[in-house]
Amino acid sequence: MTETEIAHELKVGQSTVSRDVKALKILSQQFVFDLAKSDMAYYYKQCIDGIEEVRRRGWEIFKGQNNSNLTPKDKLLALKVIRECNEAKFALFKEGPSIMNVKTLEERLEKIRQTNQSIIYPQDLTDLTLLMGVTTNQNTGEVKNNSYK
Repeated sequence: MTETEIAHELKVGQSTVSRDVKALKILSQQFVFDLAKSDMAYYYKQCIDGIEEVRRRGWEIFKGQNNSNLTPKDKLLALKVIRECNEAKFALFKEGPSIMNVKTLEERLEKIRQTNQSIIYPQDLTDLTLLMGVTTNQNTGEVKNNSYK
């Protein structure tokens, strides 16, 4: 649905919808930054633990510990889940240092702000992420770590 269609449906001006969408984007970005600064390590660990639990259950299924009536297809599907868990876990481990680097940089920036040694503008944050090798796709919002290539 376009901004114009939303405005028509809500009976407000298109500029109001545009302004609200812009504000929501800013709030979303702030949420992601706050998440990276505070909770990212916790959620990162939770994801790894969850993947490991699924992987463990996949091995139980494959070995037939809960049900001896498994077909070869069931066992192959369990192996597929195990493989996908391993791939997901590897991807998390590969991205882990970048997540921690972003958190460390955020903490360092906060210290600089608090001591009033420097004024940091939003463009400076973009420059820092580029120096780290982290880029964001403007269309999808996907964050990529280019420093390990």
